[in-house]
This record gives sequence, C-alpha cells and structure tokens, in this order.
Amino acid sequence: MANNIKDSLKTLGFTPNDADVYIALIKIGNCSADSIIKETGLHRNLVYTSLSHLVAKKLVMEQEIKSKKNFSANNPQFLVDDFSEKTNLAKEVVEEIEKSIPKDKQEITIHQGNDEYLKLLTGLINRLPKGSTKYIMGTGGEEFMKNTMIPIWKKYHNVAFAQEIKIKMISYEDQKSSIKSLADAEGIYEIKYLSSNTENPAGIHIYPEIDTVLNIIYSDDRQPVTAIMIKNKALAKSYLNLFNNLWETGGGN
Repeated sequence: MANNIKDSLKTLGFTPNDADVYIALIKIGNCSADSIIKETGLHRNLVYTSLSHLVAKKLVMEQEIKSKKNFSANNPQFLVDDFSEKTNLAKEVVEEIEKSIPKDKQEITIHQGNDEYLKLLTGLINRLPKGSTKYIMGTGGEEFMKNTMIPIWKKYHNVAFAQEIKIKMISYEDQKSSIKSLADAEGIYEIKYLSSNTENPAGIHIYPEIDTVLNIIYSDDRQPVTAIMIKNKALAKSYLNLFNNLWETGGGN
C-alpha cells in the first residue's frame, strides 16, 4: 500500500524523499525529525529539506514543544486544495495566452495511443460550451472498438455527460453491430448509417465551436490509434458542411 501511495505522490509532483517523509509522518503521527530519520533511513539533511517542502505546501504542521520541533501531517485535503488552486491558475494563464494568439492561426498536432487519445478527446470536450454538439463521420469497426473505444469508453463519456454534450454520428452499415447498442445505452447519440460502399478508412471528428477537426486513423491488433488534430476555421466549416450533406442521405437508427 505504501508503495502505491508513494507512486501516486510522485505522479502528483512529490520528490521521492518528500513522499517518503510524508508517508512516514502519516504512519507515525506527531513526532520529531529523529523519528522520521529512523523510519525512512534518509540522511538528516534530506529529511529536514523535505519537511521544509511539506510545511510550505501546508501538508505538514511544525510545532515547538519544550524547545524541540515536532511535526505532524495535516489533513490530506490540502492536496486537493493545492491542485485546485493550480488548476485555476493554469486556466487563467491559458486564457491570457489564448488572447495573444491570432484567432485564425492553424495548429496541427499528432497524438498516438489510447492514453493520448483519451486526453485529447476529453480536453476538446472540456473546451466546448456546455450543451454543444460534436459531429463524427465514421466509427471504425470491431477492432477499433475492442482496442481503443471500449477501454476508454466510460471516462470519455463521463466528461461528455458533465459538459452535456450531444453527439451526431454518421456510421456505416457494416459498423452498425459494433456501435449501435453501446451508443444507444448512453442516450446522447443520434446516428445515421450510410452504405458500406461509401466507407472511409479513417474517421473525422468535428468541433465547430472551437474550429477543430480530428482525423482518426483507427487502431487494430497491430497498431495503436492515431489522431491528427487540426485547428483551422475554414477546414472545420467545410467538414461540417460535408457532414450535413451526408446526414441528409443517411438512414436512421
């Protein structure tokens, strides 16, 4: 359990020493630095350095009892508070940076693998105004669903629900069996199906409100999913027009 906590703390930005000292304090309770040194096996200077870091983060309280310093772990809720403050600060910085970026500037980035793909999808959804509609042309087949969409399905849709997103999707008749029951269960999809003769080997996701298009190269048993993100207002508008034209020709659920 301690190793799991240590790994998580390191992911949150703790140094290995800070994590060891913090875990020791949780285990021992109110104690002197000597007790922490004994528990962790770290050099005295390293322990005091970590204690200084943790006190600054308000995760540890320092008290002087009979001229001797004692330390105790504060409520771990400060971890959440600290990262909430950083998240809010990051949003403010992003807003300021975006103000200085030309609105029509084109951006192209490439994202590969399920973790990157999930981060990309949820990040774009969070940038959409609440209640927006996302447009998808092409859903991939059984291999893509098995290798990529099923593993990320719940996390992806949790974010979509939180943003009250609706999804209009154009799929193909031969992909109907792999997507229909899953999509129907979520209640946020409206799907039309085209003849498989018109099937595109890649998928397109369109986010009109943020002038962004994703070109999805589907995963299979040999290669991971690849998403090419293009931020280009004219391209997003053109793909939305194409989507609407195809939508008129598609069959319903």
